[in-house]
Amino acid sequence: MTDQRIDDRISKIVNSLDRNVPAEVDARVRAAAESRRGRRAGRWRHKPLWLTLVPGAAVVLLAALILLPVTAKKAAAPISEIRTEFELAGKDIKIIFFQKPDFNLFQED
Repeated sequence: MTDQRIDDRISKIVNSLDRNVPAEVDARVRAAAESRRGRRAGRWRHKPLWLTLVPGAAVVLLAALILLPVTAKKAAAPISEIRTEFELAGKDIKIIFFQKPDFNLFQED
């Protein structure tokens, strides 16, 4: 059933009752019903939009909360002491490199 058919059916039922309604009250009621009819149609048209935006925003927020920790850069672990040895065959030379944890490549002395 469409809204117009329901309205017609209700008006027939109401008009079938034998009540004496003053003409000015009847005119005010009909004018109020006509003015509300246009507003109600506009309001209901936008309601499904809000019903989809709220869960959509919740899904986006949930995805952001899950993906942000995964994509965040983790701090590099400090360098532990590194020891490297080279031995030159036939020259009887042994080279040993130590890299300490406080080593800074870009520091000027």
